Amino acid sequence: MANIGFIGLGRMGLSMTRNLVESGHDVWAFDVFPAAMDKAAGHGCHSCSTATEAATGREFVVTMLPNGPDVEDTLFGANGVAAAMDSATVFIDMSTIAPSMTDSLASRLSSLGIRMIDAPVGGTSEYAEKGELLILAGGTAEDVATAAPLFSAMGRETLHCGGNGTGTRTKIINNYMSTALNALTAETLAFAETAGLDLMLTARIMAGTAAGKGFLSGAYDRKVFSGDISPEFALGLASKDLNLALAYGADLDVPLGVGAAAAQLYSVSRSHGLAGNDWSAILHTMRQMSRPAKDES
Repeated sequence: MANIGFIGLGRMGLSMTRNLVESGHDVWAFDVFPAAMDKAAGHGCHSCSTATEAATGREFVVTMLPNGPDVEDTLFGANGVAAAMDSATVFIDMSTIAPSMTDSLASRLSSLGIRMIDAPVGGTSEYAEKGELLILAGGTAEDVATAAPLFSAMGRETLHCGGNGTGTRTKIINNYMSTALNALTAETLAFAETAGLDLMLTARIMAGTAAGKGFLSGAYDRKVFSGDISPEFALGLASKDLNLALAYGADLDVPLGVGAAAAQLYSVSRSHGLAGNDWSAILHTMRQMSRPAKDES
């Protein structure tokens, strides 16, 4: 079993260390809050007085911290733990931070001969407690395989996303969709209530349609991902329905900002001649709009 330094004992980190210990790993834990270290010690971790102590002489050093500057300071600030690691150590950052920060940290550690995996997680604290996190790993295949016993203790599945930085990028993009959908969901349910509908019945109905089931394993998988944009539900009709909803929302004085932004994209797609194609063809419009930014980078 592995000898692990673990830094960051919030709700997620505490559960992750408990699962590591229960899987037989030797965990040396540190957090700036003594109460968190007491809890970690309670489920079998070694409580450390500094992050450097937690990191010294370990096979793996794991951080689970609030944001990028916290990880950077832990590694390279006063008494930073990068000095406590060497080429035998694999550093694993499981925090959700900016991709540019991940790139910078990986580069700086590489110059010191230290290997890094960025491995942010999918799932809430409930999943962390159950050891059922989805782990999105960026790094070499060899390093990710080396860390597999740790990931298996903390998660239900590990996906190797590619080289350094791909785990972080995957997590940021996944969270972009979920957080934006959360806003659209709230907007839609408030619209339903204002229209005088039974909220739970409406939610149950939507759960059985594309509104609740989503598009990635539905329309997109069947159509645009396969290069087929023949109309299953025409984009022009989808645009018409969206505009009907916006007009009704305006009658009710319900602010539908997310829907209004979507309507603009449908309008652009129609202007590109896609009205008769499947509504998933809106992805073509987004690709065309995004391509200039890619070319300039």
